[in-house]
Amino acid sequence: MLLGQAVSRIEEEVRFEFQSAPEGALALLGAVGLAGVAVAIVLMYRSEGRAGASPRRRFVLAGLRVTAMLLLAAVLLEPVLAKYLHRWIDSYTIVLVDTSASMSLGDRYRDADAEARVRRALPDAAADLSETRRIDVVSALLARDRRAFLRALTERNRVRVYAFAEDCALTAVLRAAREAGGGGSEKDVVDLDGATLAFSADGAATDIERAVRQAVEAQGEAPLAGVVVFSDGGFNRGGGVEGVARFLRERRVPLMTVGIGDPAPPRNLRITTLEAPEFVFPDDPFQISVSLASEGLAGSSARVTVYEQIDGQPGPGRVIDRRDLAIDGDGPLSPVSFEHRQPAAGMYTYVVAADAGGDESVVDDNRRSATVRVADSRVSVLLVSGAPSWEYQNLVRLLQRDASFELSCWLQSADARAVRDGDTILRHLPVLAEELFVYDVVVLLDPLAEGLDEGWAGLLDRFVTEHGGGLIFIAGRQSAPSLLRDERIKPVVDLLPVSMNPDADLILNRLGFYQRREYAVAVETEALTHPVIRAPEGEAATRLMWEGRGGVYWHYPVLRAKPVASVLLRHTDPAMRNQYGAHILAAVQYAGAGRTGFLAFDSTWRWRQGAAENFNRFWIQMLRHLSEGKLFRGRQRGVLSTPGSEFPVGEAVQVEARLFNEQFEPLALESVEVQVQGPTDQQALTLMRRVDRPGEYAGRFAPSEVGAFTLTLGPWEPSQAEPLVREVRIVRPSLELVRSQMDRTQMSSLAAVSEGGRYFECDELMNIPPLIPDRHEVTTTKSRPTSLWDRAWTLAALVILLGVEWGVRKWSRML
Repeated sequence: MLLGQAVSRIEEEVRFEFQSAPEGALALLGAVGLAGVAVAIVLMYRSEGRAGASPRRRFVLAGLRVTAMLLLAAVLLEPVLAKYLHRWIDSYTIVLVDTSASMSLGDRYRDADAEARVRRALPDAAADLSETRRIDVVSALLARDRRAFLRALTERNRVRVYAFAEDCALTAVLRAAREAGGGGSEKDVVDLDGATLAFSADGAATDIERAVRQAVEAQGEAPLAGVVVFSDGGFNRGGGVEGVARFLRERRVPLMTVGIGDPAPPRNLRITTLEAPEFVFPDDPFQISVSLASEGLAGSSARVTVYEQIDGQPGPGRVIDRRDLAIDGDGPLSPVSFEHRQPAAGMYTYVVAADAGGDESVVDDNRRSATVRVADSRVSVLLVSGAPSWEYQNLVRLLQRDASFELSCWLQSADARAVRDGDTILRHLPVLAEELFVYDVVVLLDPLAEGLDEGWAGLLDRFVTEHGGGLIFIAGRQSAPSLLRDERIKPVVDLLPVSMNPDADLILNRLGFYQRREYAVAVETEALTHPVIRAPEGEAATRLMWEGRGGVYWHYPVLRAKPVASVLLRHTDPAMRNQYGAHILAAVQYAGAGRTGFLAFDSTWRWRQGAAENFNRFWIQMLRHLSEGKLFRGRQRGVLSTPGSEFPVGEAVQVEARLFNEQFEPLALESVEVQVQGPTDQQALTLMRRVDRPGEYAGRFAPSEVGAFTLTLGPWEPSQAEPLVREVRIVRPSLELVRSQMDRTQMSSLAAVSEGGRYFECDELMNIPPLIPDRHEVTTTKSRPTSLWDRAWTLAALVILLGVEWGVRKWSRML
């Protein structure tokens, strides 16, 4: 065994040898002497004519004498059995196959010479080569003529086949042709005909330097004969050609490259991003925004079309809008926005298609889609109010008239036997999880402290932070000043988007209980596009709608907005300011899984004077915004989530679930199963329980194809009627699509940096194997021989031969 080198296999050989056999002239002289003695013996017996000695008998005697003489000569030469151990150190040829996302593209081959080469290399290819992906071209080249290329490589060396993109992964180790009968120390070494070679082009980047380093270093000290790279040359990560050059020059390894794809400069229009809301309410306007980039299409035009597909219905869908664009040059184009309304509830997929006239090199990146869920249920609101104020009466009338809301009211000052307002009549304030958690939004309209104890406040905290519920607190002069200081409802106060002012009572005492002057509200500039404030007609209409909007007499002064809050309205009285700016009148924020809001005054009902639409729009948009956390997550006792809705192909997608039982307590199962339905196949994903986070489950899956994936978590308890569903989009990494053509210059440069390397077109594949040398090494060691001449049977054979000869001579009277 050579120092530092791993032995691939050991072969044992046993030989019969003469340990003292002379060499050269001495051996010739000995052979002549033996022959002379044998001839003399034969002549002697031939000339002996004594009585009874027939010619046949004399011939036998001569044979016995010659055999005895040869046996004596053999003893003198010392015959032995020698054992030889041949230790093979196999050499390897490395084959690297690019499996980055760009290899999943199909080329239209605007370069006629490149197309002709592909058709010569693959005579059975489809008539339209754009239907054949680059990775399919590689697979076909390796499979052609019963894997003739790989078979030729194995004639001299073993072959290691790797797939590479960001990293390098071993696909197969192919046994060399000289390894008859198999064997070897590597359990994964297989015969060429039994190897499985399957490639999936889904890598997010192409790092050729890392791939070459990992593959070469994985050989250890085994001799390396050469490296063959199949790629389109889109090296976009790592040291690239320069890094490979430094590495290979030290090892004097030839690197052969094979270009895959169309080298012609691309003409390509691609959709880089598509943005659409995941959840909307019926008939609410929403934006579908598309970003595009072009290459090689300057001076032409493109058409962008939006299709709407209803979930579960076949076909391309109906066209809802289209836009024609002028392409002035390469690079990003101006974003395109489409506004749409959908009055019917359900799941809708919006497909955006970009068309540059059919003369593109790559068309795989011309379509993107997004799924939008239109609310299929009414917003369930629980309104808790201390008294039947004007704000209470106007808000109740609005929500009872609007068919998109389902209202339950609890008026604390009402008699216990009074008939409550609302669509659903309450007999008591909901104080259990199964009673409270069925609502989407809780409105606290200047509530009394009665019944709002620590337990109810903690339940409301869970309702918002864990179950995605919405909460808004409306301050009024009757109860808010004392209630907001009450430690029993501190969990509720902590949820609000504002920090309380410790000097609030001093400010209120200075203002007095009643104020005679009305002040207008000021809309924050950043809030003009906020869904609570904005008008459907756009920013200009929003400014006009809020201009001079008054109605503020009394308000509860808070200190400032919390860091993650969005301030919507501020006071316009110059005296109502502090170190953080004008007093906040309205703000919202995300709180855990839900959303919360704060309104510092209870006189929005005054906005109805002259334009009831403003009051209606504000409250409908406010309550819908607060309810989205619950409605988007669904009203089931759990939520299925992912970190986003769009992921690059090949990247692991983290799937999480938060599940509750009938009592809305964390589920205690060890695992739950999610069905993952992709474009072509389905798989089961097991989510395991997180030990440190009760009721939470997590798992990961790695999609290997582009398209829509639907995640379905079935009912986990008999009482759970509907499954949880989450849809994600798997797309090609944008880094891989920036330069889509095959880079022949990069591939040629990569081969040129190595000693003896060359670039080859796909139809020149069989020219590579003769250029890769056989670099295997064999070391042979000889064990201690087993002697044969000093054995008892040797002496016995000699005695028997001479004894038989003597007996025959005596019997024949030849003594």
